[in-house]
Amino acid sequence: MQLNKRISSILLWSIVSAAFIGPGTLATATAAGAQYGTQLIWALVFSTIACLVLQEMAARITIVSGEGLGAIMKQKSKSQLGVYFIGFSVVLGCAAYQAGNILGAISGVLLFTSFSKVGLILITGACCAALLWMSSIKLITTSLGIVVAVMGLMFLFLAFQLPLSLADIAAGATIPNIPDGASWIVLGLVGTTIVPYNLFLGAGVAKNEALSNMRFGLSISVLFGGLISIAILLVATNAKSESGFADVANVLGNYLGNWAFIFMGIGLFSAGITSSITSPMAAAIITSSIIDSNDKNRVYRITWITVLLIGMLFGMLDFKPLSVIIAAQALNGLVLPLMVIVLIIFTNNKKIMGETSNSLALNILSLIILNIVLLIGFNNCLKSIEQIFTFKVDSSATRFLILQISAVLPLVYTIMKVFRNK
Repeated sequence: MQLNKRISSILLWSIVSAAFIGPGTLATATAAGAQYGTQLIWALVFSTIACLVLQEMAARITIVSGEGLGAIMKQKSKSQLGVYFIGFSVVLGCAAYQAGNILGAISGVLLFTSFSKVGLILITGACCAALLWMSSIKLITTSLGIVVAVMGLMFLFLAFQLPLSLADIAAGATIPNIPDGASWIVLGLVGTTIVPYNLFLGAGVAKNEALSNMRFGLSISVLFGGLISIAILLVATNAKSESGFADVANVLGNYLGNWAFIFMGIGLFSAGITSSITSPMAAAIITSSIIDSNDKNRVYRITWITVLLIGMLFGMLDFKPLSVIIAAQALNGLVLPLMVIVLIIFTNNKKIMGETSNSLALNILSLIILNIVLLIGFNNCLKSIEQIFTFKVDSSATRFLILQISAVLPLVYTIMKVFRNK
């Protein structure tokens, strides 16, 4: 009986790894491996640990309070406008990137077939809609768990076929090193693993879970997801200076044979299809938890249908709404640090958490994570400003100084709130 609960918990929490291993993670991990070999594995190790810490905090709030993350934010926040800002920003991000999720899925199929792109988008969209329409968390998480397992096995199998040095892998995983020009890929690896909508998604499926089962299932799922990301990076190391999916597949095909195209294609499709499901689902969880309505199910369904249709339409038109994506990047760049601050403050609030509030060690770790995501968030905002006003901060040292100075005030505010709640 206990074994069945453990397996069910792993399948349930596979939704988290399914959500963060999408086209963005694939692209960034591929670029990291192709350009810097095994040197940036440590960034994926750190981001996996950070993802686990933050997801556990979000799920713990829901389990202890009995309320979803959006609902508890509405109840405890003084500014309702701030809650709506966070919710709208995350939903906008889900919609803006949904086309990329769908196109990422079909790009895997197109590595080894010549089907019509429009036809593949329609089939992919229909599969996503069928699962989401059933509104069965168990069915969705079980399906995603199977797909994540397939994706993981594909990339791990490919990685083990390559002539890689275990000593280089161990050094890359344990010794933080940022080669020249790699600083923003490092931030990208962290930023694509810790995403705002995943926090709402994880909290949304946490209801009625026992704390011990949640921690077990979440740990296995996130650690396996991190292992998959590392395997993707390792696969790309054989491509040397190449960074595109097709380029990496070509190199693997030359080295391992044509079957490598099929294996990598299935892995890419798996990554895209999981994000194509979890992104609309997360948007629906957010809107239904923060919008006052007598029919929450209707709000939930309208939201995921809208996000899915937007992604399919933009994908078929091959239309990239640059202004919307820039806005979404800037907003989500602000939202992730805000969400981390909210999580740290709430999980230190004795009135909400009781005896399950954060330990000193967890607070220190979460503040380190907060500093990193503040740098990522302000960097995304700075990049959006640079695109809008067509200028660029060329010096990495100057850029880092600007970002770190910007991060000081939110860090001090969070620390003061933590001490006040203790």
